[in-house]
Amino acid sequence: DENGQLINNLVQIGAGEGKSITLGVTAAILALLGFDVHCACYSKYLSEKNYRELLLLFDSLGVAEYIRYGTINKLYEDMINGNGNVCQMVEVLISHNSNEVSKSSEPDAGAKILLIDEVDALLNKNFYGNVYTPSARLRDSSITSLVDFIWNQRILILNINEVKDSDEYKACCNRFPNWEPLILEALKDLINDVNIYTTLEYVVKEDKIVYKEQDDIA
Repeated sequence: DENGQLINNLVQIGAGEGKSITLGVTAAILALLGFDVHCACYSKYLSEKNYRELLLLFDSLGVAEYIRYGTINKLYEDMINGNGNVCQMVEVLISHNSNEVSKSSEPDAGAKILLIDEVDALLNKNFYGNVYTPSARLRDSSITSLVDFIWNQRILILNINEVKDSDEYKACCNRFPNWEPLILEALKDLINDVNIYTTLEYVVKEDKIVYKEQDDIA
């Protein structure tokens, strides 16, 4: 604009009119101007395909390191983990009561530009106005015992106080003495989930439990 500031733009390009080329050239120009460019798409397949087709251009201009293609979820992950893997930090903090974990040594990036492919996908209920929730997974025998206890007693429709009186819950709290409020919140989820687990829409693929996520699986 007249102040030299970039403003948000929404552009409509019809099917077959060169949308991926337009995005790629725009990304290259912005990278040449010193911006850190993220090209986000709902589809992992399309994102990887477009990046492969444009990589020669990016390499020729010397801007490949400043341009990132990925899904919208991948974009969230990169932003959240900019100074280190947040999930690993949480696991170390809870399991060892320590915040000593390796942080990212990457230099600070320049000003960021976001280019969104298929903006209508961004505006659906799965993204716009929703939250992205990364998860840290804790592994310990006391956790396994507590989960097994709740599963084995599921027919009784347990309440929170009954589980809190169990040896399994106490052992879990002893293992993580500073984290009982967190354990209690997880306990509420466990008791709720054990009664509705049959309604989850999952499939088994290659001996793994997977869930549909856009046009991919997780």
